[in-house]
Formats: sequence, C-alpha cells, structure tokens
Amino acid sequence: MKKFILFSFLLILSNFCLSWEIRLVKEIPIENNALFHSISFVVLQGGNLLFTDIKDKDNQLKMFNEEGKLIKAWGRMGPGPDEFGGLGFLDYQAPYLAVADAGKHRIYVFENVRKSEFKKIGDILAWQQEGNIKIYQKNILMHGVLVSPEGQKYILFMRDFNGQKTEYILPIEHNYGAQSMSEYKKIREEVDIFLPLCFMDIYEDTLFYITDIRVKVDKINLKTKRLEIIGEAPHNFRNLSLDKKTKNMLMDPNYSKGLLQDIITKRSFVSGIFADKNFFAVIYVNREKKIGDNAYWFPYVQIYDHYGKALYQQSLAPFFSEDRVIPLFYQKDKGYLYLCSIISGDAAYQYKIYKYYVQQ
Repeated sequence: MKKFILFSFLLILSNFCLSWEIRLVKEIPIENNALFHSISFVVLQGGNLLFTDIKDKDNQLKMFNEEGKLIKAWGRMGPGPDEFGGLGFLDYQAPYLAVADAGKHRIYVFENVRKSEFKKIGDILAWQQEGNIKIYQKNILMHGVLVSPEGQKYILFMRDFNGQKTEYILPIEHNYGAQSMSEYKKIREEVDIFLPLCFMDIYEDTLFYITDIRVKVDKINLKTKRLEIIGEAPHNFRNLSLDKKTKNMLMDPNYSKGLLQDIITKRSFVSGIFADKNFFAVIYVNREKKIGDNAYWFPYVQIYDHYGKALYQQSLAPFFSEDRVIPLFYQKDKGYLYLCSIISGDAAYQYKIYKYYVQQ
C-alpha cells in the first residue's frame, strides 16, 4: 500500500513538472535598417516594442509595432535637458518607463500618458550605474558599485524617482551567489578576466538577481532585505573557471584571440532571468549551433519554484543569436516572453523578436 501511495505521488509530481511548456507563438523580424544597435527593449501594453538605439546618430528611442515596422522615433544627441548622451538599458512597468543614459550618468523616468506618448517625470543622477535597471514601485533598482556611509560596498542599490533617497540592497560579497567574502574572492579570481554581467527581475517585493557565469540566484525581499541564495546548475551548464596559466596565456597576443574564443565556445553563460507568481526562470546559452563556418548561441530555460527547486527545463528552439547576451522582456500579466536575436547582416545587424507563451 505504501509503495502504491509513493508511486502515485511521484506520478502526480511528474505530471506537474511535465505540464510546463514554453511555446513559440510568433516571430517578429525588425524592419531592416531601422535599428542600428540595441542592447535593451521593452513591450508596451498594446504590444508595441520600444528599443534604445545606441548607434543612431540622434541616439533615439524607437517604437515598432507587432509586425516589426518602425512607427515612431524620438530624441536627439546633445547637452540640453531634453537631449540624450548615450541611451542604453531601459525597463517598463506600466505606466512608468525608465531609461538609462550612460553618456550623462542619469536615469530618466517617463509616464505613459497615452498609447504612445510619454511624459518625463523624473531625472536621477546615477554615476555608479553600470548595468541593468529595474523599476520597483516608484524606485529604480540599479547595478553598480556603491559604498554606503558605513563603508560597505554594494553591487545593487535603489533610488526613488526623485533621486532623493538611496537604499542599499546587495553587498558585493554576495555577487555570483557567493555565501561569503572568501567565496566571492575565489570566484572572482577564477573569472576576473571577464567583465561580469548581471540580470534581474522582480515579482511583487521579491528580487531575483543572477550574474552571467554562475547559476546561483540572490533572492532578496526588498521590504525586509532578507537574502537567500538559491538555484542549481542544469546538467548541460558548463561553469567558467580559469587557472593562472590560462589567464597568463590570454595576456599574450600570440595566443589570446583564438584561445579566448575557444574558452567562450566551451563554456555556458546565463543570459537572462524572469519571474512570476509561483516561479522564476533562468535563460542560459551554449554556443552549439553551426551555420557554415559560424557558431551561434542557442538558449535553454530552466524553471524553478520560489524556493529554488528546479521544476522544468527546455530548449528555446528555433531561436539562435550571434550575441551571448539575449535582450528579453517578460509580460507578467499575460505570460508572454520576448527574446531578441541579433545577427550580423551585410550592412547592419538584423534583429528578430521571438514571442513565447509560458504555460503551466
């Protein structure tokens, strides 16, 4: 009888895990020669796509419809208060849009007042911001090194829309999902030739933060600042770790270029994270798709519950990209995951959005 109950429980659990599906519903090729170079995009309520274009001579925000056609562009490069110096990362949590301007070391906050009209409501000084940004209530969470008044280094911090109040979120010793300063220093020693990239998402008051080289997630309650380190590497995730001999060879111009590409090709990298009510998911890439002489990055997703237990894993075929960092946006209210593929064309990069539905 006990064996029957155990078997039934395992069967139910198996069916639960197998009920997940991330299904491709649409491919959206972005209009040729309309987007020169972008590292970030968001999806507005009506389905329009909004990108920052860092190589456009006017350094613009560009809006595309659900078919990938350019429908609006605004902004220009310059020193004025309504001009930009170098737009990069952005985030959208209706009705607010946050845009990082690396050239001016600022983050601008806009409110969506009509379907495609935005009104500027905030201008935050952000000298220390180095990576992704995320809106949380009426605050901007940002990645970068900041020292608290007590002398503690933080890798994540938060400022309100007026830029008047700063909160310190994640101490630097917990970067890479490290449990201590000694563990952090050990990992840093293994990977210090690479500039670390970070990804984050928020569900209600819970922040999920991860770097590109370890499948360890810092889970932080933004109200209480309680920190947990969760997550487990998938079976096909190959950790990056360099010994001293390899690092010395990378400093030698006779070996560096080919060796670096070989190292990158043989390792896995985290490329994004997104969260919802009862799960979070990590996207990671392996360089395992070949077309002619070119190797491309192929993405996988692993889904966890909020306690860090792995529930489901899936490839995201037919997606592939030349860049190992895959810009993404997840619509929590609809369950749509958007991934951006970037491929070199004859004259410019070619962008294509893959729209998936996350079904449980």
